[in-house]
Amino acid sequence: MKTIRRRVISIVKSMRKPRIGNRKIEPIPKPLHVFAWNLGGHLTAFGKKQIALNVIERGRAWHWTKLPKGWFDLEFCLAHGQKKTKRTLRELFPKGS
Repeated sequence: MKTIRRRVISIVKSMRKPRIGNRKIEPIPKPLHVFAWNLGGHLTAFGKKQIALNVIERGRAWHWTKLPKGWFDLEFCLAHGQKKTKRTLRELFPKGS
């Protein structure tokens, strides 16, 4: 009975997801902190795209220059952005380009 219990416990432990504290935390650039208000301090791939979208919709032109490479995702912005943002991005980045 004890060996079965130990096996079950070890299986359960191996199936657990790693805690957020164990993940590598990537810093958010200081000028972009104001745009990360809705992320709760967790920076994931989705979070990077969300920050980029917040910068585009609520920021100024100089904020765009502070975005690290790879954070802007056109498809994400077209899927989750506001109507004006989507329209403007479609004009800036036509499908053929």
